Amino acid sequence: MAKFNYILFVLIAAAFALLPGCANQLPPSGGEDDKEPPKAEYINPKPNTVNFKGKSISIKFDEYVDRRSFTESFFVTPKPEGEMSFNWSGREVEVEFPKGLKSNTTYLFITGKLLKDIHNNFLSEPIQFAVSTGDKIDMGKLSGRVYSKNYDRVYVFLYNLAKNASPDPAKDKADYMIPVNNEGVYKTGNLAPGVYRLFSVFDNDRNGLYDKALESISCTDRDYAVSDSLEVRNCNFVMPNMIVDRKFYSGKDFFASLKSDSTGIIFSNVTNGQKTAGPLSRMYFYCKSSLIDRNYIASNTSMKDTLGNRIRMVFNWYNDTLFEISPTGNYNFGTPCILSFDLNKVRTGFVYSLKYTVAEEIKCVEISGFVKNRSDVNGGIIVNILNADKPEQNFARTLASDSVFAFQGLIEGDYYLFAYNDVNSDSEYDFGEPAPFRPAEKFFFFNKKISVKGGWKAENLTVEF
Repeated sequence: MAKFNYILFVLIAAAFALLPGCANQLPPSGGEDDKEPPKAEYINPKPNTVNFKGKSISIKFDEYVDRRSFTESFFVTPKPEGEMSFNWSGREVEVEFPKGLKSNTTYLFITGKLLKDIHNNFLSEPIQFAVSTGDKIDMGKLSGRVYSKNYDRVYVFLYNLAKNASPDPAKDKADYMIPVNNEGVYKTGNLAPGVYRLFSVFDNDRNGLYDKALESISCTDRDYAVSDSLEVRNCNFVMPNMIVDRKFYSGKDFFASLKSDSTGIIFSNVTNGQKTAGPLSRMYFYCKSSLIDRNYIASNTSMKDTLGNRIRMVFNWYNDTLFEISPTGNYNFGTPCILSFDLNKVRTGFVYSLKYTVAEEIKCVEISGFVKNRSDVNGGIIVNILNADKPEQNFARTLASDSVFAFQGLIEGDYYLFAYNDVNSDSEYDFGEPAPFRPAEKFFFFNKKISVKGGWKAENLTVEF
């Protein structure tokens, strides 16, 4: 009898495991590994429905999704009153709004990139659709791109200035909060007419507010007018993590790139015997001693080629112990060099000597181009070449009035082209301020990496503001 009861228990348990809608999300077994992101297979009501009177919307996916990730990535603009509830049935979710939706209002429903399927494939493109509770639906279109090294939790906040003339992202929730896709592109097609102020925010805690201490923000160079009949494009941002500022040179990532000499006194990104430093490569040195200062180093440093010819240098100091040396004059492809620091003040008779060879021309590349319609841009333009893998190897050219630029002697690799109108003439890109509002400087970012191998030239690149 006991054996019969045990068998009956096992059969009943197995039957319950097969029932649909149970808590466990189990995909069909067998077949190849799923590497495709989830997609919306069915949406109810249909996008752009008007006179919607319901209290819920439904989305059915083409595969099983992680339910928690949906809850964390789904939001509605404007936010309905009360707490939303989520009811699941297999691959379909119904989102209920217990207090209903306001009349004569366009609601934008967004599922962001944090949504993933049960195989951990994340959504590649945010899912957006809108409905209206009135007989008309807002159709204002706006799009752009955010340039960043990471697009996780990056959103564009849009504020209708008719509702709030001086929005503060640290205190005021945005009228619309739009996620970017995996390439930083964002777009929306259901905005109410009006003039909008935009901010790009790395919203780490996803609370819809900017935390200055923990998060980053960027402004646009102007506000944008949106209407049902006009599509506004190229509302672009560049995030602070794309640009190297002087703070980078005091960080652990930078110092980790410097190698010590045998004494542990001098650290540099160039090593003895190296043959991969191009004519344009930036050389950094850190002196771990409090006994010497800038004047001593400048007076006791020399650079020569192996024939004894002197090579002139320019020093760029980041602080009293960290500096950059830029060789000038007879410093060409394939030149064997000896850089010496007389450090007798630190250790009697000690001379630091670095022997390296400038890379051959076949190992180097050139990137060049021009600024289109230069006369339409007032003030100086600074063109930057940013190394995608080595942020310390970034280069800049200031175009006071001319329109042509060229960077010769770069080491092969992947680069970004970034240019901006240096309105305040401080040689640094101004990201703007959210409150009180100050617009960012106008910029141009080439829309893809420039990958160049030794001996190649990337020519005729166009910068257009």
